[in-house]
Amino acid sequence: MPHGFFTIEQWVAKGRKGRWKPVLHLDAYQSLSKALAALEAFGKPGLFRVMQTQRCIWAEMEDGKVRLHGSHAFSPDNLAKLTRLFKREKGRRPMEKARQERARAKRSR
Repeated sequence: MPHGFFTIEQWVAKGRKGRWKPVLHLDAYQSLSKALAALEAFGKPGLFRVMQTQRCIWAEMEDGKVRLHGSHAFSPDNLAKLTRLFKREKGRRPMEKARQERARAKRSR
């Protein structure tokens, strides 16, 4: 089963316009059943949607071709960190840094 995080949003109408407002987040390794149980415990009536974010794709140009790098999104914080990294690196994925960190993580196990 794919893992990701769930965001539950509620429809909020303001005058003629409306929007989806995030009301609950469930981190990775949750199920749709747990998301619905959390919504039930939320205890408010309304129109809701359950969004599951599983994968992020970083697309960049390399040698004239688009290269895709995928990663899992485990939480809204994890997604925010990836966004900050993308901005800081100006859209160029720091592959060498990632390889060094992965090797360091494997050695420390």
